Amino acid sequence: MAKKASKKVAPKQEKPRHNDEQYGEVLYAYSYTMDDEAYLNAASLVGPGRIQQIITSVSMVFLVLIIVALYNEAHRVYPLAIASFVLFIALSILNQNWTKVRNRYVAGTDLNPSADAARHVVVTPEKIVVEGPGDTVRDYALSEVKSVAEDSDGALIKLGQKRYVYAPRRSFSESRYAGLVSLLREKSA
Repeated sequence: MAKKASKKVAPKQEKPRHNDEQYGEVLYAYSYTMDDEAYLNAASLVGPGRIQQIITSVSMVFLVLIIVALYNEAHRVYPLAIASFVLFIALSILNQNWTKVRNRYVAGTDLNPSADAARHVVVTPEKIVVEGPGDTVRDYALSEVKSVAEDSDGALIKLGQKRYVYAPRRSFSESRYAGLVSLLREKSA
């Protein structure tokens, strides 16, 4: 009895989800999921800690104004003291709720996670292309890069007008991550 010849079928190769070659020369390409962790990391880079320091400093200036306005018994300036007190309280509340204020702002930007949180980013010599969420494709000229904020989790590319692109450090090797940040800082200068 002869053995039945079995036909080996090669596994079906799926079409790659992202075709980076359509954008020309690709310098960097990376994918990530805008999950809660990535969202919070990116949001923390939107409003740097320096803003909180400025708010605290200005509120202290108003506190000093209150003291100065009420100190001189001959020329007390009650309207200045009252206005300074109101501004001091408002800035103190803003400072205590800074994270909530920042997160509300970030919810209206490109960083807002959606049902489809997958993002694919392609950096070419001329532009940054962001594929996702869903079928959305946005591209930004590298000349539009205003600044790059960075921490131990990643970098946030600030483009102005509520437009941001996040680059999580875990999506790169250290040398490629440093190269991307260096390129973006050079373009923002």
